[in-house]
Amino acid sequence: MFENLGSKLKAARINNNLSRSQVAELIGVSVSMVGLYESGTRLPSLSVLVKLAAHYKVSVDYLLDINTDSNDTLSLDGLTPKQIKALKMTADCFRNGDYF
Repeated sequence: MFENLGSKLKAARINNNLSRSQVAELIGVSVSMVGLYESGTRLPSLSVLVKLAAHYKVSVDYLLDINTDSNDTLSLDGLTPKQIKALKMTADCFRNGDYF
């Protein structure tokens, strides 16, 4: 469950165009602690993990590789903020029936 946590945290930070120091300030830990989380050396507490997921706009399930067996989820891993915004706008069009 925790094997990919560090790499997912790092990818999510990079996808959100945040530096380690910015993340450290947002979640109230040291820069070195962010590095330890991303390297997989240390595991974040539950409260820190929830903060990270919220700032990175991903679920805790995603970060922990928990399969929810749901077909209505979409991974945003590796996408730029601009691409994510475009996907959200597209989804809103489908929800509102504006796709014709």
